[in-house]
Order: sequence, then C-alpha cells, then structure tokens
Amino acid sequence: MVVDRFGAFRRTLEQRFPSDSSSGSVPGAPSSWVSGALSGVQAFLFSLAVMLVPAVAIAVAGAAQAGDQPTPWGGALGTASGVWLLAHGVPFVTGPATLTLVPLGLSAVAVFGAFASARRTMRSTWPALVAGVLAYTVGVCFVALVAGAGEVSQVVAALGGGLLVGALGLGAGVLTRPDAGHLRRSSAALIGRLPLSLSVGLRGAFVAAALLVLTSSLLVLVWVLSGRSASRDVVAALGLDGLSGVSLAVAQLALVPDLVVWALTWLAGPGFAVGTGTHFGIEGVTSGPLPALPLLGALPGPSAGGGPGAWAPVVVVVVGVVAGLVVHRALERIAWWHVLVLAPVCGLGAGVLSGALVAFASGAAGPGRLQDVGASGTFVGLCVAALVALGCLLVLVAVRPEVHGALRRLVARRPGGAGAAADGSSAPTP
Repeated sequence: MVVDRFGAFRRTLEQRFPSDSSSGSVPGAPSSWVSGALSGVQAFLFSLAVMLVPAVAIAVAGAAQAGDQPTPWGGALGTASGVWLLAHGVPFVTGPATLTLVPLGLSAVAVFGAFASARRTMRSTWPALVAGVLAYTVGVCFVALVAGAGEVSQVVAALGGGLLVGALGLGAGVLTRPDAGHLRRSSAALIGRLPLSLSVGLRGAFVAAALLVLTSSLLVLVWVLSGRSASRDVVAALGLDGLSGVSLAVAQLALVPDLVVWALTWLAGPGFAVGTGTHFGIEGVTSGPLPALPLLGALPGPSAGGGPGAWAPVVVVVVGVVAGLVVHRALERIAWWHVLVLAPVCGLGAGVLSGALVAFASGAAGPGRLQDVGASGTFVGLCVAALVALGCLLVLVAVRPEVHGALRRLVARRPGGAGAAADGSSAPTP
C-alpha cells in the first residue's frame, strides 16, 4: 500500500503539463502574469540603475579628487532619482526651480530597457503584458513617493509616465518576440475592427511622424556641423577636467532628442524658444544669453531665418505626400469621398504624435529665463496636421481613380458635358 501511494505521488511529481504553444510557453515555465511582472520589475531596475550607477561613480570620483571630503551619497542618489523621474514626466524640484522639460534621451533608454526585458523574458500573452506594465508603473510611483513627491500632480505624472514608458517598451518587446504570432494576430484582428479610413489613415500618420523625426534629425546634424566652432569655443571657455567632461557629455546626450524635436518645430513653422525673449524660427532668430552647453552652439544663427529657410514647411507637405502614397498602396477600391476622410485622419494622427513630442520637450529647464524652453505642443501639432493633411490630400486626389471618375461624372452632368456625352464624344466612367 505504501509502495503504491509512493508510486502515485512520484508519477504526480513527474507529470508533464501541456504547454501553450500559442503563447510561447514551455513546460515548467512560470504563469503568464508572473513572467510579465518579473519583466516589468527587471525593466524598472535596469532603467533606474542606468541613472544611479553613473551618479554614484561620479560622486565617488568627485570626493576622491576633493581629498578628505565625504562622499555625498544622499545628494547623488536624490539627484539621480529626480532626473530619472523627470525622464518619466515627473517634475523635478531642485533649489529655486522646478524642472519640467523631459530629457527624452533618458526616456528612450528606459523604453529600450523595457523592450529588451520583454523580448528576453516575457511570455507572449496579454496577461503578461498587462502585468508587466503594471509592475513597471508601480515601480515608478514607488520611487516618486520615496523621493518626496507629495503633490497629487507629481503622483499622477508618475502614474502616467510609468504607464506610457512601460506600454511602449514592453509592448514593442513582446510583439517582436519570435513566438508572438498569436499576440500579433489578435492585435491585427483588433485593428481590423476599426473603420478602414481610420486604420489606414493612422498607418499613414505613423509613417509621417517617423519621417518628420528622421528629417529633423538630419536638420540637427546640419546645425551641429555648422555650429561646431561655437561649440568648441564653449568647451574651451569651460575648462573642464575629465570628470566634468564626462558629466557634461552625458547631460548633452540626454538632451539630443529634445534638440531633434525643436528642429521639428522649426520645420513646421512655429519655431521654438530657449529662454524667455528668444525665438528660433524660419522667419528670423532672436537670441539671448544661453546656458553654457556646447550642444546649444548648434542652434541656428540669425542667418538661418528668412531666405530659403522660409520654405521649410514645404518639407512637411512632402512628408504628407509620402504618407499619402503609403495610404494609397494600402487601399483597393473606395468611394471617392473617403479621400476627404483619409487625409484629415492622416494629418491629425501625425499632428497628435508631433504635438505630444513637443509637449514633452518643452517646459522649464532652469530658473529665471529658462522657465520658457521649447514650443507650444498644441500649436505645432495643428501646423503639422494641416501640412501633412494637405500633402496627403494632394497625392490621393492625383492618383486615386475613384476621384478621377467622380470628377468626370461631375463634368458630364454640366450642360456642356451632357451634350458631349450624348454625341458619344465623352462618356462617364461607371
């Protein structure tokens, strides 16, 4: 009897449970929500360590250079945590100023950490993705509370920033896993339930937004090459040692994506400010005293305003034309009036994405005049939406046969057109 019970117990322990091939699970793997939560925690710890470890290293090196001075552990960790939270959209209160401009370079690092974590360890299921995003968001809110975020607005910003970064990084990571076929199919089915004009128009909007970022990056490269002498003068005037040079380089890398977004505002027409009373736009440049950052030596000079630069918004229209071609290739037969819906959807989607980037890259970057940096996300978004929609509409009207047929039928219904049709010289296309 005892032997039989022991054998049954052993067979129970050795039992193989069926795996869920659609979600990429394997026998003995943790359940979906557990793997998702672990991936979210891993992504949270990675992005936080990216800030804390260099801050501690710089603090230790600075204390070693100062001689017998104690290492400012608390200040280094507090500043690093505040900057990390700022990358998630949480305002950073430091001295007389409250910083709200998001260092998008650090935000990109956090998104990449979440992407890598999900791609390596997360199971390809919706429960795992939801659990991972929630775990990451809880981590961000926990750091915010520990760092002294007592205001409701700071907690709400931590909640929204954690959700956004976690959803972007973890979502992209899990959807690009080799075993994510079921998840991709369910996502495609969900998108397929949207109206055709909306789904195809949003596809064109994403293409337009990506092209705008790429074009803005090329413009920043031109600015950097043009202003390299001014940047060298700033570096020489600062007289940095090795440790200070590394710290400055890291700070500038965190702000490079913000400069790309400012270039986008320049292309769209409204321009941007780097301090109260300054303006960098296609119609002219009004500069003023700027922070001693070599990166700001790349900002356009007075000669960049007016002249050929005034035609910069045409680039955004061309981006809309490319997005319109993408929309055209994704369509088969449509009613002619769908064109009047597709172009505004494409433009509005690109405007929302661009306006959100501008809003993140704008705000207070320091005390005094630096309370006004960046541009209005709403205004820039409206300008981008109008220009992209115009380009998309132009190409759809030019290439869609449904629009051509509607125009021919309209001409045929006119008094002159009706007579011509009766004579057989012109017949409307069915």
